[in-house]
Amino acid sequence: MVEKDPIVRRFLDDVCRHVRAKELHPEIREELGGHIADRAEWLQVEGYTEEEALREAVNQMGSSEAIGKSLQQAHRPLLNWKMLVIIALMAMIGIFAALNVQYSGSVPHISGLLEKKALLTGIGLIALVGFYFSDYRKLLKYADTIFLMSLGLMVVTLLNETTVNGSAAYLRLGHFGINTMELSLLMLLMSLAGMKSDRQLGWLEGSIQFMFRGLVPIWLFSLGGSMPLGLIYVIGYLFITWHTNKSRKQLLIFGLPIVGLFALFLSQVGQVRYRIAAFFNPTNGEDYQLIQTANAIRSAGWTGNGFAAPNDMLPYIQSESLFPYLIYCFGWGAAILIGLLVLLFLKEIWRMTTSLHDPVAQRVTIAFTTVLAFHMLWPILMAFGLVPFASIELAFIAFGGTTQILYFAAVGIILSMYRRKNMLPRVKLAG
Repeated sequence: MVEKDPIVRRFLDDVCRHVRAKELHPEIREELGGHIADRAEWLQVEGYTEEEALREAVNQMGSSEAIGKSLQQAHRPLLNWKMLVIIALMAMIGIFAALNVQYSGSVPHISGLLEKKALLTGIGLIALVGFYFSDYRKLLKYADTIFLMSLGLMVVTLLNETTVNGSAAYLRLGHFGINTMELSLLMLLMSLAGMKSDRQLGWLEGSIQFMFRGLVPIWLFSLGGSMPLGLIYVIGYLFITWHTNKSRKQLLIFGLPIVGLFALFLSQVGQVRYRIAAFFNPTNGEDYQLIQTANAIRSAGWTGNGFAAPNDMLPYIQSESLFPYLIYCFGWGAAILIGLLVLLFLKEIWRMTTSLHDPVAQRVTIAFTTVLAFHMLWPILMAFGLVPFASIELAFIAFGGTTQILYFAAVGIILSMYRRKNMLPRVKLAG
């Protein structure tokens, strides 16, 4: 190996000293060492001795400082400014929306809505920045532990028996209620991305793990009345499984039972059956929510009814019905603006996902994109009567409670992966 030569080794050490991403040092040393070896071979053909050829080859490489600085520039940390601008705009719209709702007087049972929204948004942005500078790989080393902890958190939440709007998704801590089911959803999907694939485990153990990872969380989500989160988990789980194994046969063999079991759990929930029936037959007045939403949007026109326009007929205007309420106040242009921001957000996340070199990072972003896309698209489609009503709030914009902090944290983790995409070797083994 040419690296055994002290001159070559010193040259490579000098180059790597300027590259902060230590993970790339072996790859850089191998590539530059290969160039030096190739040049040295040609020089020996021309009559140089081995030692002279290596020294001349190093000289022909140029300045180690210049090469190192050039590589550092190419592999520097990245920041997606487009995503930050989109997030900032949605956060500002969310705070303005809270102000609009508070001044409307339509939610007198919620005091200090604007202050709470601003505080939670600020905490969310701090979480985003904190996770942006974190190293996601250190967290994913404990993927199996995180998965089991998530299941344990769900069990504790169910035993706590704190019910909000028919859902046992919250864990009461003093005066605060934390949506631990939503937290568990993100933790489960992230840990799935970092766990060993079925191929690495072997057919029998892999099959058992496949069913365990799929069935147990779905069962716990159904017990907590969090069927929308269960649906998101099923979709994210199937996406991650496909990305990991690329086995259509295995996906069908084990995926269909999981989907079937979720459908069975879904059919046992009376409220779900009622909402689906109302969705397909709203004309008989079976779904008050859909009818009032349609009326609010139709009455808005292009100009809307003005800032903080009262609407006592539209329920949950701070959460599930915030999107139609903003249309009611500010007209159809508000729908276009928010819709464009959502599409730009999802487009930018997809662009970041496809640019990542680490397959584990790709799976995490796919998982988080599934969660965020569901929380962005469903409320919009719900407002126009394209999907049944569900207790799903528009991410970053609706009040959301402590849940919105989780959305900001998820974006922070995605940005962290994008930040390191040029700082990691391209050749990686799929998890």
